[in-house]
Parts: sequence; structure tokens; C-alpha cells
Amino acid sequence: MNLKVSASKAFGADTLSTMFKMRMLRLEIGRRSFSSKTDVSALRNIGIIAHIDAGKTTTTERMLYFSGKTKRIGNVDEGDTITDFLPQERSRGITIQSAAISFSWQNKFRINLIDTPGHADFTFEVIRSLKVLDGCVTILDAVAGVEAQTEKVWKQAKGIPKICFINKMDRAGAGFSRTTKELIAKLNTRVLLLNVPVFANTSGPGEPVFEGVLDVVNKKVLRWTPQDPERVSVEDIICNSYYWNDLVKLRECLVETLSEFDEELVEYFLDTANGDYMIVPPELINKSVKKSLLANYAVPVLCGASFRNIGVQPLLDAVVNYLPSPLEAKLPEFNTNVPVEVNKKEGSVINNNKNLCVAQAFKVITDPIRGIMVYVRVYSGCLNSGFTVYNSTTGAKFKIGKLVIMHANVAEEVKQLKCGEIGVLTGSTVSENVRTGDTIITHSMKKDGLKSLNRVKELGLKINPIETPPPVFSVAVEPRTLGNKKLMEESIATIIREDPSLHVNVDEETGQTLLSGMGQLHLEIAKDRLLNELKAEVEVGKVMVSFKETLNACTKQSVLQTEDGYRFSISVEPLDVAMAAKSSDEDWHYLSTDNNYLILEKSPACAGNWPYQISYEQIVNAVISSSIVALQKSGKIANFPLHSCAVRIKNDWSIPLDATSVSQTLALSRGLIFEALRELPDTAFAVLEPIMHINVTVKQSDMGHVLQDLTGARKANILSIDDEHDLTSGENADIQYQRLAEDQFLPMDATLGLANISSGATVNKTIRALVPLKEIVSYMSKLRSLTKGRGSYTMNYHGMEKVTSDRLPSILEEF
Repeated sequence: MNLKVSASKAFGADTLSTMFKMRMLRLEIGRRSFSSKTDVSALRNIGIIAHIDAGKTTTTERMLYFSGKTKRIGNVDEGDTITDFLPQERSRGITIQSAAISFSWQNKFRINLIDTPGHADFTFEVIRSLKVLDGCVTILDAVAGVEAQTEKVWKQAKGIPKICFINKMDRAGAGFSRTTKELIAKLNTRVLLLNVPVFANTSGPGEPVFEGVLDVVNKKVLRWTPQDPERVSVEDIICNSYYWNDLVKLRECLVETLSEFDEELVEYFLDTANGDYMIVPPELINKSVKKSLLANYAVPVLCGASFRNIGVQPLLDAVVNYLPSPLEAKLPEFNTNVPVEVNKKEGSVINNNKNLCVAQAFKVITDPIRGIMVYVRVYSGCLNSGFTVYNSTTGAKFKIGKLVIMHANVAEEVKQLKCGEIGVLTGSTVSENVRTGDTIITHSMKKDGLKSLNRVKELGLKINPIETPPPVFSVAVEPRTLGNKKLMEESIATIIREDPSLHVNVDEETGQTLLSGMGQLHLEIAKDRLLNELKAEVEVGKVMVSFKETLNACTKQSVLQTEDGYRFSISVEPLDVAMAAKSSDEDWHYLSTDNNYLILEKSPACAGNWPYQISYEQIVNAVISSSIVALQKSGKIANFPLHSCAVRIKNDWSIPLDATSVSQTLALSRGLIFEALRELPDTAFAVLEPIMHINVTVKQSDMGHVLQDLTGARKANILSIDDEHDLTSGENADIQYQRLAEDQFLPMDATLGLANISSGATVNKTIRALVPLKEIVSYMSKLRSLTKGRGSYTMNYHGMEKVTSDRLPSILEEF
């Protein structure tokens, strides 16, 4: 039968047997505004994560269209997508910053979706988005399989329930079964195949054509009509039909995998279904799938071709059916033990206080009209517009302006944000008092204000620390004239506020400003924003590798005691030494970059009533700021910033009881750190360089030339040479999951043939190696030359290592 499927409906068993409402309902739903009346259990906070070019933004656009959020489908190639709205994103055809958008599905659920970048240079956008998400959709390219960045984002999303969507099934060389095997073996996960691809013209001449999916749970075949993306043909699979044998084996595999985890399903299968896999009801399977997903036991897998509008509606059904609501999601990380209850009406209740609101700021943007806007996720209570809030990270108290929900770059005002919701803070005071990663605390009753927050446990709550990855490239930025200097500093401050993975260092002696980032493209985008968006009159220098220095020995204690009551004893240690002696009497604070930490030994004043006018958080933040500045240019070999060091402040520290400013604390602690480091000899320092993990994919015939170049000119350490789709390769490859991959029943890949499923035979080889970043800058042009344009590579940051003595002179000569 042919059904005109409304995009606002699901493809579940109960809806497939009826005619869906007319298309106008889809448009009506798209026009409805969100009013915060959505039940917490109907919320889904999800992210789209994947390797670059897997189809994240294309899939997001189809989700928005089929949900009724938009009236037309945007395409990346045409530069008219909703979530890629920055000029740089539309001109380059890539996602640069994460974008949030809300829409409804099945006229019941509300999905808050964050589309994240796939390029490794923008990995911080993924890191901070994952901190506030309850579930993820991981998109895989059916042609490329599990790629390097896929492995990286999968690892970053550890512990977050995931659904996998194998995209681009319409492309030549697409392999659903091959990709699923890689998913099991390389990402160490069990899979639950909820649907598998259906092809037309599988036995006649010509290439098979991907046209739909076989729904394993509901025993249906769904076919899409290319001319009308909303028209779906639904066919029941009857006994002895073309798809029956595959369906029986797929259902058997699905029920068997779930039975290893779900006793309820086992009882039904043995007692009621009498061992018949085909009569286990979809409702029970769906319940079991969700149970196993929430326990991170297995991952549901679906497939489609987003560009051709195939398979997106079943994916949306899977999102609302299986991914957790805020009531079911994993609780955030707290810096202290605090009781948390989950209430179906209020959501999470922290510290037994229903009026306590706790939220996290995870992203800052600058809007040309509204100014600074801060994205927040509310974890408990209600955040109301116009209320006074407390930043437990900085100790600042301020009033927020209007609250809005973002639909990409379009804002919708709301009166409050409830538990589980994602929204945006606005107001002039927000820009001064909130940064990425800060925890916001308030009371949801205006008449009580902050009076109920006199409990130290609540005032000191911090959640989900967001660590910034280290920058590996730098550029010098200079104003064209002295008159342009102020605008340059303001513009740099703007882009760093929005993107903390960019760092700025100012050499106090030379006045030179260095802007550091995650990669060449990262800095290219920053340069483009400075010149074209913020209109800064600056000159941007050549991209350079960011070298660091580290300590081989501890400094002596540098002690200062003033007549007015300041006392500090400070030393600097190699991080590994500090970690070996770590104790519970210390507060450790990450210094934002370069793997440096502040260790604050607890003063006796911390144990009793706090005697000072200045809060503990303000003192900590002052010492953090001074430590960051002091470590920036303290290397003695080449004045590189220090890396992997710990600044220790002994427990005898004190400040004047009547001090109301932290300026003295800043100046004195910074001076003591400089003094401690100056006393060390040059031999106590070592130069570090960034090492990259690269995956080079080449034809076997080109491998010899590429290997010779890597090991010779590039100083590479070759880790392995594998077939491109080898199940034993990858960072997480495990023999247990390799066996699971081989045992998993999978239909034959119609586009590849049976041989490729089992053997993974391919003419391409993947070389995995560790290479000093300095030796691989602009490597693509050399690789193209060696492989006649056929080679490709991906690169990810591996870590910092000491520069060998034979390479150190040439590095120092450059600086």
C-alpha cells in the first residue's frame, strides 16, 4: 500500500496501519512556538557527531523539514542551511561552530538538537556540546566506514547513549554490512540492527539502487519516492516473501543480543512466544532496546541517505523512542557529594531543595543586536528572566536579562527555562560575569532571592568541568597603527570569549601578541573574523608551530610575608611529581591550557568560619589568573610557555581580614612564581613539541614512496600499516569485538559483493604514524605529489614530547 506519510508522525507499528494527517499539519507544527510547557519526559537533548563530510548538517536539515520546523530543505552545497549560518560556514561548506535548534516530533516530543563540527580543528565545539547533551546520533559514511575522527568523537562521547546512522547508502561503494563490522570491531560496541538497506535492481543489469529500509522491529519494508520526500510506500513482509529469510535472521540476532541483557525479554520469548523470534511484539523489543541503550550495553543502528531524504523519519523515531529524557539521563559531574533526586514533575532536585536552580554555561556568542549571549543547560529548578543569579565558579552575583531559545541564529523569548531545557542568557551584566564552563546558581522564587543560598554546599556547587585542548599553532597579530591597538585587543577578546580553544599570549618585553589555536584552519577562520566580521585593522603573521617548555626539577619555595597581612609560600613542580604526592587536603584547579594546574593547600581558615571579606572563590580565581600569566613566558631556553607544571601554594597562606580587592593577591602571587622559576638553572628546563597522530590512506602502489618520505623527511614513527577497512586496526580495536563483528549476522552488501564483507579486501592501505607537527605542516601538497593526487590523510593531536637533541638547534634557530 502507498501512504502519504505526514512528516510529523512516526513509523511505529501503531501508526503504519492508518492514514496520517495532511501535509498542512506539518507546517502548522513548524509555526508553533515552544512555551516551556513541554513535559520533562518528552524532552530530548541530543547532538549530531561524526567525521567531517559524513552528512551531519544534511541530516539535520532533513530532520528540521520532516518535523515541520522549516518549509524547505537547505543544502550544504548551495550554502542555504539553517544551522550553518555563518558566512565562513556557507562559503566553505563545513560546520565551524555548533548550532542549537529546537523542534517537535510526533506532535508530542520536543528535541533540542546541537549540530557539531566534524573537522578536528574545531574539536572544542564537540567537547563543550557533549557536556550538556543526554544522547547522541553518530553518523557514519557508508563508503568511508569508521574514520579517524569518528573514533575520536566516539571516545569523547564515552558514557553518553548513542544511536548510529549509516548515511550515504546511495553512493557507489557504500557498504552497510562492512561499516557495521567496523563499528563493532573498532569502536568496541554491540549493535542492534533496527533497519537494513533495501535496493532495487539487485538481480538485473546495472548498479543496485538504494530505495528504502527493511524495518526489523515492525516487520515492514519502507520505500521512499525520490520526487516526493514525504511519500513513503509501506509493505508488510509476509512468510516466504523476498525479504523473509533476511528478516528472520535479523530478528533472531536482535532478540538474542537483547536477551543477553534483558531478563524480561527472555521470559517472554521462552514462555509466551515459545521460542519464535517473529512473534515477539515491537513494543517489547523497543522497551528492551531503550533499556540496553541507557545502560550503554548496545547501540541501535539505522541506515539511510539523507541527501536523498531516505531514512530520516525512522531515525527521528529512534531518537524519541530510545534516547533518554533528562529524567533518564546520566547525572552531571559534581565537584562535591550532594544528594540528587529525580522527580517526574520537577526533574532533578539537588540538595533536597526544589527551589534551587543549577545551570551550566557551555557556549558564548556575540550577536550583532543582542550583544553577548550565553548558552546554558538547566539541570535543576527553573531559571527565570530578570532574576539575580550567582556564578559559583567566579563568586560573582549579577542580574540576568531576558531568556531566549535559539533556533540556529533566530531567537525566541521565553519567561523561564525549566529543568532539562537548553536556552540562552542575555543582558549587559552577562558578558562581564559568565564564561564557558561556569556554573550558575539561583533560587526560582523571586521573593526569596538568594537568601536560601546561604548553605556553603549550594554556593560552592560546580558541575561538568570543561577542559580546553591545547593549541598547537600560533600566529603573530599586530595592529597596523598604534591607533588600531585598542580595537585589536577588543576584537581578540571577543573571539576568545566565544572560543576558549583560542589563546592569546602577550610578551611583556616585546609587546608581541600571539594568537594560538588547534590548527591552521582554526586560525584561518579566526583571522577571517578579525578582518571581515570585527573590522580589526591588524596584520596577521605566518602560522607557526606552538612549542612549549617544561620543568625537569622542582623549584624552591618562594616565601613572602607583608606587614599588612599577606603571606604566601609558592613553588612550581613538574606535574608528574605533583600527581605522585596528591592528597585530599589539596584543591586542584586546571589552569585553562597547557596541562598546568594550581594546587592550593587548604588554609586552616577553610575549615571553620570564613574570616575574610573576599570569598574563597575570588581568591582562587585571582591566583589562577596570576599563575596563568606567570607560566606563559617563563621558559628559560626560548621563553616558551611552560607545560605540564603545577603551582603549589602552601597551607600557611593568608590575606588581610579587611581586604576588599584581589589586586594585591594577583600581583604578589605572580611575582613569587616568577621569582621561584628564575632561581632554576637552564638545565632544569626542556623544550616540548606537539606530536600528531596521522592516518594516511594511499593506493598500495604508492605506499613505498609515502613511507620513505614519512620515515625520512618527516621523522615519523610508523605504528601500523593496515587495509583501509581492516577490523583489527584503530585505537580501540579489541579481539573480543573483532569476534563479535565476525559472528554478527549481516545482509550481503549489494553494492560490494559477498567477498568484501568477510575479507574486507581493498586496494587501499592506511598508514598510522606519530609525527612531529613541525615536520608535517602543509603535508597535503607533498602527499598529492607522491600519490598523483590519490592520497589523503587525517591528523589529530597526540600529545607533547621532548624535542630530541639533534633537532633542537634547528628549532631554536627559527625563534
